[in-house]
Amino acid sequence: MHRRQFLTTVPLAGLAAGAGLPAGADSHGGDAPALPAAQRFRIGDMTVTALSDGYLHIGPEALSGIDADGYDELMRAAFRDPATHPSAVNAFVIESGDETMIVDAGTGSAMGDTLGKLPANLEGAGIDPANVTRLLATHLHPDHVGGAVLDGAALFPNAELVVSETDRQFWSDESNFANAGDQAQSFAKLAQNVLSVYGDRLSPFDGEADIAPGITAMPLPGHTPGHSGFMLASGDAGLLIWADIVHVPPVQFARPEVTIGFDVNPEQAAETRAQILDRVVSDRIMVAGSHMGFPGLANIAQDGEGYRPVDAHWDYEA
Repeated sequence: MHRRQFLTTVPLAGLAAGAGLPAGADSHGGDAPALPAAQRFRIGDMTVTALSDGYLHIGPEALSGIDADGYDELMRAAFRDPATHPSAVNAFVIESGDETMIVDAGTGSAMGDTLGKLPANLEGAGIDPANVTRLLATHLHPDHVGGAVLDGAALFPNAELVVSETDRQFWSDESNFANAGDQAQSFAKLAQNVLSVYGDRLSPFDGEADIAPGITAMPLPGHTPGHSGFMLASGDAGLLIWADIVHVPPVQFARPEVTIGFDVNPEQAAETRAQILDRVVSDRIMVAGSHMGFPGLANIAQDGEGYRPVDAHWDYEA
């Protein structure tokens, strides 16, 4: 297991603080109530709702394979402010048949006050956490499962926790973190707590597995050992929820070799990113990303030696 970047990564607080964001970035004009950050669309017979948990700023110090000048150049080329660019944290609700499933659960209180918005956006979208039948975890990092537990109890009290057995084993093995830094140990403790809270409703899967009708787990290892996407297929429509294939889209689409300090195995993460980018371009698969700008939906096109996202169309009838 290659852990050198993951175990020595930049402090979590530095990414969560949102330092340098413009004043009022989270505010709403006058006394108008905040609208829910939710977008509903259809994949064949499935209804998918993208929900925002908020955002965090990921600067060049968190990345490997690019320097600050290169980072700034790519940000400006994408019409983004290098000092404040918000990397989204997204979750996705899937309604199919008699099931309501959610892919990832946001951060809860684990990563600062620009995040943890998922419960409010669930409510705004009219989705009761008690009606969620399965929580599909792409992996067990805090920004994906930190929000699964609220005040010591399951936010989704009737849901199975569906997660890769490889990821479950990795985060459950204390020996993986015996010589790790404080941040890696805190990640492990949070993952272990989530697994414990959902323990009697834990449903692990291995590799490429059928999760539910029309939903297949896709191994995308490297970011974590069991990092997985979920492929949705209904009729002629399809969507790959690819989780953390990119964290900083303006950088990693243009430069797919750039990795992040949270990658457990950075070399494997870069290889996986290259492979899946090639596949979604070749097969014209629409993707949904955990850290792509809300609502996180795009098609991907080749662009020189890199790639570029093409905004997905708005579903007027969802």
